[in-house]
Amino acid sequence: MQPLIIDLSGKKVVIAGGGRIAARKARVLEQEQADIIFIAPEFSEEVLELSRENGCSLIQRKAVPEDFDQAMLVILATNDRSANSALASSLPPHQLVCVVDESGEGNVNFPATVRRGHLQVAVTSNGSSPKLTRKLKKELDAQFDTSWEPYTAFLGTCRTLIKDLPVSFDEKQELLWQLLEDEYRTNIQAQTVMLKKLELYRMKLMNE
Repeated sequence: MQPLIIDLSGKKVVIAGGGRIAARKARVLEQEQADIIFIAPEFSEEVLELSRENGCSLIQRKAVPEDFDQAMLVILATNDRSANSALASSLPPHQLVCVVDESGEGNVNFPATVRRGHLQVAVTSNGSSPKLTRKLKKELDAQFDTSWEPYTAFLGTCRTLIKDLPVSFDEKQELLWQLLEDEYRTNIQAQTVMLKKLELYRMKLMNE
């Protein structure tokens, strides 16, 4: 399987199921500003809370194949194995489908993800060992502390400035590599100084 980072902002995500697992998958997506729709005969308190907090739509009945038309991502999370299987087999092969109780019937798995600002680190065992995935996520959480949040914002700002400099490609690459030195990740003052240097350098080049 090939890992991908997908922008779900404003995209339709339909979740068949209204229980704890359905809510957990939706929680993973709530930061993505997706248009999430739950379809189930009953909804757990977790799903109802998501609807109140984020405006997720609720359709109270069993899901049918037509419910997933135009959905970019489908999550089959009912508590009925045969229903999940039947729905999965009815969907077109090009649609993104996560089947929570039998990953082989879908084409999407949810990795364990660590987010620090613009940085995302994802890890999965592709179902072979969920415990290993949780263990590695815990280690990554410790490795990538909160200092990475302002650092990735700093990198993004610098990259924009450097891309606009009227200098050679090689010089731009040298400047970008310089930003990866540890002093810039852990030292806010060093970041501020570098940003000022880049601004002054840009102004100097523009005035030449």
